[in-house]
Amino acid sequence: MPSLTLLSAALLTSGGLAHAYTQVNIATPFMTKNIDPIVFPGQHNKSHLHSFYGSDAVTIDTKTSAELQSGCTAAENPNDLSVYWTPTVLYQKGSTWEPVPVSRFSAYYSLGDTKAEVPIPQNLQMVAGNAQAQTADTMVAEAHSEWFCEGSDGGPLDKNGFPSKACTTHLQQLLYFPNCVDTTTLKTAYKAGRPGAYKACPAGTKAMPQLRFSIRYDVRKALPGGWSGTAPLQLACGPAHCSHGDFINGWTADAALNMVAATAEKNKFASVDGKLGKNGVRPTCKAADADPKRGTGNYAESVKAMSKREVVAVGWASRARLVRAL
Repeated sequence: MPSLTLLSAALLTSGGLAHAYTQVNIATPFMTKNIDPIVFPGQHNKSHLHSFYGSDAVTIDTKTSAELQSGCTAAENPNDLSVYWTPTVLYQKGSTWEPVPVSRFSAYYSLGDTKAEVPIPQNLQMVAGNAQAQTADTMVAEAHSEWFCEGSDGGPLDKNGFPSKACTTHLQQLLYFPNCVDTTTLKTAYKAGRPGAYKACPAGTKAMPQLRFSIRYDVRKALPGGWSGTAPLQLACGPAHCSHGDFINGWTADAALNMVAATAEKNKFASVDGKLGKNGVRPTCKAADADPKRGTGNYAESVKAMSKREVVAVGWASRARLVRAL
């Protein structure tokens, strides 16, 4: 599959591919923790480590938009109380693995997609990618997961899917979520085609604004000496191939409806405002772990806890709603 790096850059230009979009920025994760309310609902110490962004009302029991809307959001849009999470990116520090600092998390909606028909439904849960993928050929192609050095040549990818040469700026990750939904069952799917050239949704589903993660990691701070060859990096789930993202919708209903209109015109950023304020307003509260006494943010402790799992989990991948996960 050809790289989407150049395509992603093209979508930001006025050259004709880009459609209207909105963007929400979040400075850093508000917590790192070994929980996953979609794959392991109600269960602690079953998941690998994740970095969480957005509403701090999330716990292992979170299921609804209303629950998230009762929290404090770290997003620079007061109407976005969604929660977003990804496997924590780690760098090798001596004999331990530590989280790589995040420079910025951005959630783009409908960048390069066609006009949406319906808003993202309340209570929608989605996963993009495959947490079990250990090789490139087992990744979910529709998620278009990609790792590259922002604005510089990171060389060919190493055996684990990371750039083989140190990044002079940030290590950047892109990940695309399903853009079709059955509004009754909340089952999601991808349109035929690819970013910038999407076609129709599967029968029984309608187009909604497409979510795309764009995350910049400060590898210069974590690894000031750089690297050449195999990058001293891994995800909490393994190599870059297991990259995935999770999302539970927490947008207020009025802002979610406004987002549909934001996808109508080509080549234009559209601010999505709502009853709680305007896009771009920085948080006035401090997001924090809602359940600090349970779970861990330490990678070694999370690995130890996972080794005690007694059951095989039923998880999600973006290719299909339910898959068997190890």
